[in-house]
Amino acid sequence: MGTGRVIAERVERYVERGRSRGTGPGRMGWLPPWIRWLPPVLVVLALVLELTTPTRYSFASFLTAAVVLAALLSRPFVTCIIGGMSIGLLIGMHLALTDVYPDNVTGPVITLILVTGFSTLLALILEHTTNQLVQVQAVAEATQLALLRPLPPRLGPMRLAGIYRAADEAALIGGDLYCVRPTPYGLRVVVGDVRGKGIGATETVATITSAFREAAMTCPTLTGVARRIEEAMAMDREDLEAGGSAAPSLHDRPGRSWAPELFATAVLLEFPDDGHFVRVLDRGHPPLFRLGGGKGVVPLEPGYALPLGFGDLAPDSVPQALSYELAQGETLVAYSDGVTEARSRDGGFYPLGQRLTERYGAGSAFRADGAGGSMRTAGIDPAEVVSFIHGDVTRWAEAINDDMVIVVLQCDPVAAR
Repeated sequence: MGTGRVIAERVERYVERGRSRGTGPGRMGWLPPWIRWLPPVLVVLALVLELTTPTRYSFASFLTAAVVLAALLSRPFVTCIIGGMSIGLLIGMHLALTDVYPDNVTGPVITLILVTGFSTLLALILEHTTNQLVQVQAVAEATQLALLRPLPPRLGPMRLAGIYRAADEAALIGGDLYCVRPTPYGLRVVVGDVRGKGIGATETVATITSAFREAAMTCPTLTGVARRIEEAMAMDREDLEAGGSAAPSLHDRPGRSWAPELFATAVLLEFPDDGHFVRVLDRGHPPLFRLGGGKGVVPLEPGYALPLGFGDLAPDSVPQALSYELAQGETLVAYSDGVTEARSRDGGFYPLGQRLTERYGAGSAFRADGAGGSMRTAGIDPAEVVSFIHGDVTRWAEAINDDMVIVVLQCDPVAAR
């Protein structure tokens, strides 16, 4: 099934789920189910109290409250039903309980009819607004699926796991990105962080991920992939400077400086089909962590390079990918600065390297005692690493104020055969 069809079905299911709930997930999905029974309960309670309490007490106000509450909790036709029940009950109480209610029932009934009418109108407005919000949220979810597609548990010689969390949880997507693509040159991966966060950064995320998907299939080197991404970002920058989408090519105006607002840190990875080594091109991104090698938990620092979008500042310096050998079961952890810059209540940054060492380093429950001190293949699961980091950061930080992405890749070529 194609990605587009999956996205379309996800949108349809999400919207239908909102409609089937009557008021949609954004309106009362967070309330307990019994809340929706309050309006009819108030109507019945008004009748019971009128019949069982002394005549000097009147509970007609419960009927008005039931109608207004129905408008907030139910669909319009339910509000009409509750209003009709309340009006009928009010007339009946006026006729049956003459010692409590005055003979003239016209005024109170007209008032309750008006309340019912306005409450039904309110319910219509709320339902329309809720349906719009459901559709907007469905589109946001579809956008996330299109830009940041879920990672399969395995691709070629690698086991995969990842998670994305936007700083604005309601937006679902923000300024961090990842993309994994099988190519003729092996499995290629990009993990990045666009300047800015939230919805405002999604345009650049879309540019980078789409450019990467195309370039990863055609460029023989990671340097070439990075160059193609920068060219796509340059066209976006030109569009921003020109104030439109039909800006001339950057090459038609040499010497034109790029606006500094559009850039992204990123790390590009390439795993050949045998899976025994990885090529890494780091463009200003936080270093990867390597788990399971003979040295325990260590950062991979392939050298400093300017972020994507700043390549014109050093045209004579072309960053090259570095190669690292990988043993069976070795694991790489890529992440964005939303992880390492998460602050605790006392202002301390999250110590990712330290926490990984405590859990996966020498002496941990995941460490094997075999020769060479290598990690057991079955002793560590990429999904478990992702779950640990995400949960640990969430517990550490007082609040998550930045977008966060975590991608874990494990060398496992034997199991892939």
